[in-house]
Amino acid sequence: MVVDLKKIDYTSKDIELEDKRWLTPIELEEYTGWSRSWQSKARMNSSRVKLPYKKLSKFVLYDRLEIDAFIEEHTVVER
Repeated sequence: MVVDLKKIDYTSKDIELEDKRWLTPIELEEYTGWSRSWQSKARMNSSRVKLPYKKLSKFVLYDRLEIDAFIEEHTVVER
């Protein structure tokens, strides 16, 4: 998948997180409650949890759709 960096608005505060496709680590923390420290650890190769992310230059971005799928896959349903 090719992402056009010019089309990503990193600064828009008017858009609800649920409507944004790409989230920064700060926005992901707001969206899920996962701290930036935990996100960083989950991105590491040695982590048991493989958090899906994209790294564009020095920017880390999360595809909200992939994060939603990740949450669905890792949801524990109690019986």
